[in-house]
Parts: sequence; structure tokens; C-alpha cells
Amino acid sequence: MKKCLSLFFLLCLLWIAAPGAFADDASGPLPISVSRDGQSLGALTDDSRTTRATLEAGQSLQIHSDTPLQGLYLIWEKPAPCTLVGEDGSTQAHDTGFLHDYLNLEGLTDFSLLLPEGGQLCEVYGFGDGELPDWVQRWQPPCEQADLLLMPTHADDEHLWFGGAMPYYAAERGLEVQVAYLISHWDQPPRPHELLDGLWTVGVTRYPVISDFPDYYADNLAAAQSLYNEEDILAWQVEQLRRFQPAVVVGHDLEGEYGHGVHCLNAKCLLQAVEDAADPSLFPESAQRYGSWDTPKLYLHLYPENTIVMDWENIFLDSFGGKSAIEVAREGFACHASQQGVFHVTGAGGWYDCRLFGLARSLVGPDLAGNDFFENVSIPSQQPSPTPSPTPSPSPSPTPEPSPPDSGQGGPLLWAAGAGLIILLLAAFFFFRKRRKKPDNRRIYRAK
Repeated sequence: MKKCLSLFFLLCLLWIAAPGAFADDASGPLPISVSRDGQSLGALTDDSRTTRATLEAGQSLQIHSDTPLQGLYLIWEKPAPCTLVGEDGSTQAHDTGFLHDYLNLEGLTDFSLLLPEGGQLCEVYGFGDGELPDWVQRWQPPCEQADLLLMPTHADDEHLWFGGAMPYYAAERGLEVQVAYLISHWDQPPRPHELLDGLWTVGVTRYPVISDFPDYYADNLAAAQSLYNEEDILAWQVEQLRRFQPAVVVGHDLEGEYGHGVHCLNAKCLLQAVEDAADPSLFPESAQRYGSWDTPKLYLHLYPENTIVMDWENIFLDSFGGKSAIEVAREGFACHASQQGVFHVTGAGGWYDCRLFGLARSLVGPDLAGNDFFENVSIPSQQPSPTPSPTPSPSPSPTPEPSPPDSGQGGPLLWAAGAGLIILLLAAFFFFRKRRKKPDNRRIYRAK
């Protein structure tokens, strides 16, 4: 019987320790129907981002599920605000600006989604109870303050040229990693989706910043300078530095890796931007909004001075099942299906080795070990938050009570009281000890 009870309690403990071990797998998307003005919209439930639905003025989407929904995952053509309207007429406004957006629900089965005129959705997924699949992206807003700010030019450059920086620093070390893209790809429909898929795959959860600069190709720096206003790029970079106040910034090769002129322009401006961001008289609009910022360290890809090797091929990540950082970077790049076939994430011996960087600017001296972007620099997210000291409230001073006159007998009286207490305690001890020694006839009888 005792063994059965022990086994029962052991199973209970296992159930408490692993509540999901015996649960049904309810993590997949649930069947839902989406309609507009009574007409079914299969384009929003066909698991394809190439089909979409556009709403006109006054239209809304009606969503039904036989199973109560706890979440709704929206894939937009371009981010837009929306309003959720419940069966009871209650409304919930939602405007994150995320292209891939997850909305928490509370067991809804029938509700409407109001979109602005011209709002376009590609896919709608509904989820019930249970853990969400890994492919559902639950983005956090951009950092308040970044430990590491990556400044690639195009979507996919962050994997090709910065290698394992994102999986290592964001996922493995849990640092605040922010990515800010110089070029937008809104006129190239797959690429914004590929951008988010790639970041999520390598462990970045902070939503990226993407500028409004259009995508033009330039063979060299001079060509890029003829296509873009250099002052506008500089202003945008200074704003990102002031906004995110990073400890470390990573940018492109001054030679543009394979010679891409816009990569060259990005790197050239970034070298100047880290200087200008520290001067509040320059670009005063962003200085007024965010303050000035003097960036402690700037690394550029393939920079020839103060070189370091981030050996992504031999940095293994527990957060990705022991894969190397460069393997995870390749998985991130693989999400950019439209960009495959020309460049690859390369390490030792490859062209434009993504392990090689140079310290182009430092307020904390040169690197000695040369294997960590954060050598010699404090990591903002790991610093203790200052605790504000409460302002003491003035309190009235108590009026002192008059002390009784000292008769000179206080000492003897205290000694006498203490001795009496000790005698009483000893008497009680021997009394109870004597009682405990009396034989218990009933117990002796039962022993026979």
C-alpha cells in the first residue's frame, strides 16, 4: 500500500512539474472562415502570401471559428491599423505597425475586423489554447536602448555580411539587438516578408526599423551619391544612433563587399554619423527628441585596422540545439528565397568572410582578445537600473518624557528578577521530567 501511495504522489509531482506533458497538442492553426459582405475569402486562408484581399470603404471582415480563438495571426501586404469588433459590439483598436502581427483574443468565435480603406491582408490564422508554433512571430516593439545596433543596407545583408552576430548576441546571450535597414523593399512584395522571417529564424524579436529610401543599384560610391541625398542618409543614421543609444554598432565594408555602391555609401555615412550624433547642434530635430549620443564602439565589416575575428564557425549555440552561429545565419539567409543563387554566407576562406571586422571607432581603447564586440564596454541591458531614493518626509520631533529618578537600586532589582525567573524555569523542568518517567500501564499491558 505504501508503495502504491508513493507512486501516486510521484506521478502527481511529475504532472505539476510538466503540465504540458500530458496535454493535447493544440498548437496548430484552427479551421476558420473569413468573409466579406457574406462572400467567402479563401485567399486569406490558403496559406499563401501571394494572394490577398483588399477592403473598400465601409467594408469589414467577418471571422468565424467553431472553437474559441485565443489569438489571431495577421499577415499584411503592408502594415495597417485595424479594429476588432466583438459579438456584443465591444471594440478593440490595434495598431502596432507590424507586417506580421499577432492579436491576443479571449475565446472569441464570431467577430469582425475593421480595416482602413485600401487595407490589404494576405493571410489570417486562428489559434486556440496551447503553445503557439515557432513560425508565429510575436514581435516586441523596437528597443528603448540597444546593446547592439546592426545597420545593414538591404534585407539579407544582415545575414550575408554580419554572419552569426544576431543568433549569438540576441538568442544565445539574450542581449538587446536592434536592426535598422537603410533601404526599403515595399515595391518588391516578397522581400519585406523574407526580412521578418529571416530575423525571427535567427532569434531577433525586436521589430526592425526600415527607412523610406527606395532600392537602387549602384556600381560604385560615386553612382550611389548621384542617386541618394547623402545629407538625408546621414540625418537618418544619426537619428537611429540617438534613438537607440547603442553600446556597439556594426556596419558594412567601406568597399561595399562586392562593390555595391549603396553599401559603400552606408558605411561612409555611418563613420560620419557616429561623430555627428554626439553633437547636439547637428541635426537638432533628432537631438531635441532623443538627445545626443556618443557611440562607444563602431565595427565595420572587413575594415583593415584594429581587426578582430568573430569565429562564427566555432561558436556553438545551446539556444539552437548546438548549431554553430554561422549555420544559423545560413538558415536566416535561406528565408530570403528571392535572393538565392548569387551570394552565400561564407566563413574562413570565402569571399567577403563574414567573420572579419575592424574596430573603426572606439571610446574604450583597442580590443585585445579580439573575439567579442563587447570587449571593454559595458552592456546597457545588464546594468542595474538605478533605484530612485525616496524623498524623506519631515516628521515632528517627539517630546521627550521625563525619566524617573535613579534610586541606585535598578541594578540589584533586575538581578533579583532574573534569578527568580531562572528558578521558576528549573522547577518547571524537573516537574515535567518527573511526570514523564511515570510508567504508562496501558502501554506496558499492550506490550505483553
